Amino acid sequence: MINPNSYQAKQFNLSGLNGISDQTLEMHFKLYEGYVKETNKLTDKISEFLRDGKVDQEEMPAYSELTRRLGFEYNGMGPARYGSNAAPK
Repeated sequence: MINPNSYQAKQFNLSGLNGISDQTLEMHFKLYEGYVKETNKLTDKISEFLRDGKVDQEEMPAYSELTRRLGFEYNGMGPARYGSNAAPK
């Protein structure tokens, strides 16, 4: 199931910053794209559990693990949201 509210990875043009190489920035952006992808996948899986409006007792362990992982992946998207503030002036 594809969520119409899925997150889209943003593109940042931050090349040429002092103190961090373009190669390091590219590695960080790839990690960020992975967080976006996993956040979307987990959100879709959690939505499937909630389709009937409740989580059954036998589903609770899997649901709990997905919501735990979602917090990690979602927080991984956070630092890149502020990337445009780091652009050279």
